[in-house]
Amino acid sequence: MVRARVCGHLEALKARFPDLLGGCEILDSGGTDYAYRLFVAKPAWMQVVAELAEETDYDNFKSEVARHQGKAGAAYEHALHDVWSVMNRLRK
Repeated sequence: MVRARVCGHLEALKARFPDLLGGCEILDSGGTDYAYRLFVAKPAWMQVVAELAEETDYDNFKSEVARHQGKAGAAYEHALHDVWSVMNRLRK
């Protein structure tokens, strides 16, 4: 199972890997913290993760989000910075 807070993230994943994920339905779990779920067979998910890892070529995820999503992804980028800030406090 792959979970997401933003349905569009799973939709983009399905669009990027139609042969592996095209037949998987995105389920809306309502009031859960990760409302959107995609049930994927483990071998297919392993292939998706391997391909994503292979094509990763950026140094900063937050900057990459800003570059790809622009103004439409501003709220998501801001949330990423908030999470980074909270987690950064743990090392003090």
